[in-house]
Amino acid sequence: MTPIGGTRDRLIMNTVPRFEPANDRVLLLAATAQAFKVAATTIAAPASIDFTAGLVNMQGQVAFSASNASVLTRVGNVATLTYGGMVGESVTITASIVSDGLTYTASQTVSKIFDGVTGNSSRVCYSKTSLSSLATAPATISTEGSTSFPPLNTWGAGTVWEGSPQAFGAGESLYRSDGIFNPASGTTSWAAPYLNALKVGQLSAISADLGQVTAGDIYSATLHGGAGYPSSNYGWPSNGGTGFHLSAQGLLIGNINVPGGFFQLTSSGFFEMPGLTVTPGSAGSAPIAKFSGELVSATGTIGLLRSRATGGRIEIAGDAIKIFDDFGTRRGVFGNRET
Repeated sequence: MTPIGGTRDRLIMNTVPRFEPANDRVLLLAATAQAFKVAATTIAAPASIDFTAGLVNMQGQVAFSASNASVLTRVGNVATLTYGGMVGESVTITASIVSDGLTYTASQTVSKIFDGVTGNSSRVCYSKTSLSSLATAPATISTEGSTSFPPLNTWGAGTVWEGSPQAFGAGESLYRSDGIFNPASGTTSWAAPYLNALKVGQLSAISADLGQVTAGDIYSATLHGGAGYPSSNYGWPSNGGTGFHLSAQGLLIGNINVPGGFFQLTSSGFFEMPGLTVTPGSAGSAPIAKFSGELVSATGTIGLLRSRATGGRIEIAGDAIKIFDDFGTRRGVFGNRET
C-alpha cells in the first residue's frame, strides 16, 4: 500500500469525507394496550389506552386520526383513546408526519374483547281482557328473575300475565308487554302494554295508522289521499290542494280548479285530462266517442271520419274525401270517385 503523502493526497483526504453518517427517518407508534376487556357489567379495562409517537431523525408535531369516528384526546405526541370514545368493535389509530416533502405513518389497532357472560335478553308476556283498553302507566315495572311476569291486575283490573297468548273470544282483546331481562341485576323490566289482537265482526269503528299493508281482495273501497282530498267525497278539491280519489264512481288525480295537471276517469266512460276529452255518445245503436282537443302527427288507417252525422259535413272514408251541403247532398269528392 502506497503511503499517503504529498500535497495532492492530503488535499483529497481533507476535502472528501470517506463515511456518510446515518440519516434514516422512522416514525414509531407504541400503545399501552391492544384491547379493551369488557365485563358483563359493561365496565372496560383498561379505562383508556395511550398511543405514543416516537420520531427518529425527525422533529415536529405528529397528526393522529382514528377510524370509525372514534374520539381521541392528545397531549404533545401522545394520543389517548377511552373506551367511551371508541366506536365499533375495533379501531385503527394512525400517526403521521411530513418531513422534507415525505409523509411517514405508523398505526396500531385495538379491539373490544367481551368476557362471554350472558347479556340482556328480550321477553314477552300476554293478557286477555274484556276492558276497552289498558292503562299506560306506569310506563315500566320491574320483576325479579328471568321467568317472572307482571303481577295480577297490572295495567288493568282482572289482567293475568303469561308467557303465551291466551285464547280469547268475542268482546275480548289480547294485550302484549315487552320485557328485558338484565343478568347483572337479575330483574326483568316490563314496558306498558299495547293491543296485540282482537276479535270483532267488522272494523268500522277502528281508526288506525296501518303503516305498510299487504292485502288480498279489497271490496267496495274508497281510497283518497293528499292535502286536497281529506274526505271520501267524489269531487275536485275546494281548498286548492291536490291528491287523488278512487272509488266506484271513478278516478280523480290532481285538481281541475287550479293550474296544473289533472286526470279524470268516471265509471260511465268519461275521460278527461288537459288537452284531451272523451265523452261517450251514440249514433243509432252503435256508441261513438267524441274528441275535443288538438290531434297532432296522427298516422294509421282511417275507416270513416266525419265532422257530423247529417247535414253539411266532411267525410273521410278509405281513400276518398267527400263534402256534403246542409241538405245532405254530396258536393265534392277527392280521391277515389267510385266510392
